[in-house]
Amino acid sequence: MTVSAVTAASTTSVKSSSQSLAANFDNFLKLLTTQLQNQDPLAPMDANAFTSQLVQFASVEQAIATNTKLGELGKLIQNSGTASAMGLLGQQVTAGTDKIGLAESGGASIRYRLPEAVAKVQVTVIDDHGRAVRSLSGGSAAGDNLVRWDGTDSSAAHAPAGTYTVRVEAARANGTKVDAGQFVSGTVQGIEPNGSELQLVVDGTSVPMSTVRTVSRPV
Repeated sequence: MTVSAVTAASTTSVKSSSQSLAANFDNFLKLLTTQLQNQDPLAPMDANAFTSQLVQFASVEQAIATNTKLGELGKLIQNSGTASAMGLLGQQVTAGTDKIGLAESGGASIRYRLPEAVAKVQVTVIDDHGRAVRSLSGGSAAGDNLVRWDGTDSSAAHAPAGTYTVRVEAARANGTKVDAGQFVSGTVQGIEPNGSELQLVVDGTSVPMSTVRTVSRPV
């Protein structure tokens, strides 16, 4: 992945606006020049009207310069973000998300954190159509818990590769619910541009860079 590939999408709108302004600027200049060339010598253009048009002329010119600078600033910001993301490649990170990625073969790791020990934890894997693919029992101890999903659905067939949503429901013995903080943990394997924010590929799951909680060197 190149820096230009990441910055291209973010600067397209600025370039488009600049081109539009530049076209209007050229048309305005041609109209003003033609008006001056064809004015009646006995009834020249009113000084106030001429001054007003010059002010408009200057405003268009300033708008073009501003858009150009905004485009340059956008590139600098994107380059900085890309450099930061590249620095995470190969590092061990944890990031908050309720998503997991599943490959063509194999399974996936589901991680969550409980603020206290509970009586029961039900983990449900949901596809992008909102259908439950698999239900699993999870660990109930306080702290970090890990559930291994072998990648199969309720019929024992391997589920299609893709991104799945995980719902973790934890409850005390009296039935009251406890919030479980879901996250992924693993090595940053890649970087993917996604609109205005970069995504990190962690343990096969794409997560926004802003959701990263911890970073450490791999042991």
